Amino acid sequence: MGVGGDAPRVTGTPRVRMVPGWVARPLSQFMWMEHGLLWTYVRRGKSPEVHGAQCALAWVGGVHMTAPATGDVGAPTQWRAMGELIVCGAVSRGEPYPDPGWWREAGIARLDNAERRLWWGQWSTYGWTTAIADGAGRALSWALGLIDDTPPVLPRHLEDGSRASAELRRDCAAMIREALTRPQADRTGPAGPRRPDHTSAST
Repeated sequence: MGVGGDAPRVTGTPRVRMVPGWVARPLSQFMWMEHGLLWTYVRRGKSPEVHGAQCALAWVGGVHMTAPATGDVGAPTQWRAMGELIVCGAVSRGEPYPDPGWWREAGIARLDNAERRLWWGQWSTYGWTTAIADGAGRALSWALGLIDDTPPVLPRHLEDGSRASAELRRDCAAMIREALTRPQADRTGPAGPRRPDHTSAST
């Protein structure tokens, strides 16, 4: 689906260069989705949902070193991404910090620590934080192949607290879908070969 008329288009070059092998999306889709979300956030109203989604994909793609909801600074292995997804769901629903048994049952007991309890207590009740967590969770679900929504998240709120209009949501959806039709960016120079679309980092 292209962007017609004078509607803004996503411009620039994606920053993601490779993704872990457990990511379900082709590299070209992943890199353009992260770039499209970043472009949408900067140019179309600074939505917290879009910000969370972009940060989650930037973490998985090695652009950011810190996970968006848990503050995890470890490499984004599959279990860490699933842990982040579970925490994003809890934060986005406004749930209180879970007891140790919740973390064990979720299989992410290693993410339960004093720093995270402090973060959760300070920030998880803010509307901006819950919106960021919602967007991050949706983006991680898309990256892991758990949902097929494209784009997985659209602006619902803007930086000033207002609701995103239906027109803005349609505009952003069209821009991101158009970006996803592009091939993988070639960073090797005019004479160099392109990498295969499914190039990935080791898990």
